[in-house]
Amino acid sequence: MIADSLPWPVGDFLTILGAAGLGILTTKLFLSLWRGAYTCVIGPALGLYADLRRMGKWAVITGATDGIGKAYAEELARQGLHIVLVSRTPDKLRKVADSIELKYRVKTKVIAVDFTGGPDVYDKIKVELENLEIGVLINNVGMSYSYPEYFCDLPDGDNFCYQLMNCNILSCLMMCRIVLPNMVKRKRGVVLNLASMAAVSPLPLLAVYSASKAFVDYFSRSLQDEYRHLGIIVQSVLPGYVATNMSRMKPSGISVPTPTEYVKRQLQTVGLEDRTYGVVPHKFQGYFMEVISQYLPKFFINYIYLNRMKEVNARNRKKLSQQNHKKD
Repeated sequence: MIADSLPWPVGDFLTILGAAGLGILTTKLFLSLWRGAYTCVIGPALGLYADLRRMGKWAVITGATDGIGKAYAEELARQGLHIVLVSRTPDKLRKVADSIELKYRVKTKVIAVDFTGGPDVYDKIKVELENLEIGVLINNVGMSYSYPEYFCDLPDGDNFCYQLMNCNILSCLMMCRIVLPNMVKRKRGVVLNLASMAAVSPLPLLAVYSASKAFVDYFSRSLQDEYRHLGIIVQSVLPGYVATNMSRMKPSGISVPTPTEYVKRQLQTVGLEDRTYGVVPHKFQGYFMEVISQYLPKFFINYIYLNRMKEVNARNRKKLSQQNHKKD
């Protein structure tokens, strides 16, 4: 042992320091495993998660016609809540609403708005939601990059940044501004804000998306501390890869769940934790990212993420170049 060959008290100090570091790491690991076991197994098995039916008659879901948003709408309708679907395309909204009404025998309401356009849409939404007892708000709508790209090289960069910030950040803020006051008056309600595992650590070449999801995460955690004492649940949801059109991932065992699988498990964490990765595989990924971000040098983590994103960027640029060449 190197510590044994060093003069006292240096050798003893390093031994104590190493033991303390190992103890801290072991404790962190144990707490993470306990958190995962409680929120994934013990809590759900005992039925300790929130009963959403007691929060109010209606649930509002943004980005509700595809992927995770549609899965939330269907699962909450299955539980007996009436559903307000908010999204961009009227035909798709009506199709999903008709399907939900037929299958689950609940009421639906559709609001067609484009969240990328800015603040003008929220007056319409506020009027449409008046007099509804909203117990659950799912801020799901969002947009991302087509592929990882350097900030200065983003296609139509100015417009893209405006749209992404309006869609990912402003929508979350303004929907809470509309819905939360009545929840506070009734002293019950649930708000789920969909962030992303991309919020855990800065992601170069996905800078705007990663930053927007970090905002959603911090906003949600702060809001929970503000309104917890009034019986309001605000949860930050940080999924990893789910098989949706936006992720362009196919279902792959337990690591890439379908939206239906993800939503069913995630809703069983509501009331058990303020910040959730949703499903067991994503929790292992998230816990691992949390630990390495605390204990590995920042430059090393940034180097790994940067090189990974550069590889994806290079592949996509090559693919786009080949597609353009074929068109020519």
